Amino acid sequence: MNELQTVARVRMPENGVFQCRVPAALALVPHEVCLVELDYGVDAGVLLELFGMSEHGTGEERLPGFRLLRKVTPEDEVRIAENLKLAEKANRAFQLSVAREKGHVRVLHARFSYERDRLFIRYAAQVPVDLRRFIGQLQRDFKTHVDLWQVGVRDEAALTGCLGPCGRAVCCCTWQRQFQSVNVRMAKAQEMPLNPVTINGSCGRLKCCLRFEYEQYRVAGQGLPGNGSVVKCHEAEDAEGVVVGRDVLRGRLTVRTRDGRFLTVPAGSVSVTRVARDEVNEAERNHEDSADEWTEP
Repeated sequence: MNELQTVARVRMPENGVFQCRVPAALALVPHEVCLVELDYGVDAGVLLELFGMSEHGTGEERLPGFRLLRKVTPEDEVRIAENLKLAEKANRAFQLSVAREKGHVRVLHARFSYERDRLFIRYAAQVPVDLRRFIGQLQRDFKTHVDLWQVGVRDEAALTGCLGPCGRAVCCCTWQRQFQSVNVRMAKAQEMPLNPVTINGSCGRLKCCLRFEYEQYRVAGQGLPGNGSVVKCHEAEDAEGVVVGRDVLRGRLTVRTRDGRFLTVPAGSVSVTRVARDEVNEAERNHEDSADEWTEP
């Protein structure tokens, strides 16, 4: 009989997500704070979801080695609050140490693990800066191991939190747990103007959300003539004109005719007289190489 083991996805304060085995007698609900046993020791995280996994799975379906221990108790909450106060002292000490460093170092995140056997520090700087020489003093003062990392602009936005152009909290600090590659072609497929104000997020890089609907736009736009193509509009007495706009999801085109009119017609009611040069070049590039040189990490 293939028995299922309950597994939890737990989010840590650094936004990493781990899968942990759950004891059979433990009753949990999402969004509870729990103690988990990871490779570096015991730590506290937020439960995201529970699901079943086969005990005999292999590869990615293999049961995780980490364990979820229990929900936090009032005593645990007191210790976590004490850890936060101690982390503030460590943060101030580290900031004093790096105050004279070039690159305008900014400490974004500092905290202790539950048992204080590890101090996590995340910082940002305008240029790559190696601050490992300051770790020794921190380890002696606080008797712990220091986990120090310089993060990029995307991780900085995820750690500090901010509002996106849509007016909501950015995805990377609310629900998105992994950065996926994003490229300019995704913006082109969604008919977005290729200027930084439109396609860049609050971090200054391409918006993560460009990927969310890219596949739908790509599939819907496969049969549509591109902007600049010359078409005949059969619903308008075979008027000939140039495609100047596309509503990809609705399958409609805006055509500027030779006499200066603008017609909005279904894509199925036109025939292509001449394909746009950009569309030909794009098809050739996709055929030659599926890799994208614009891809961002």
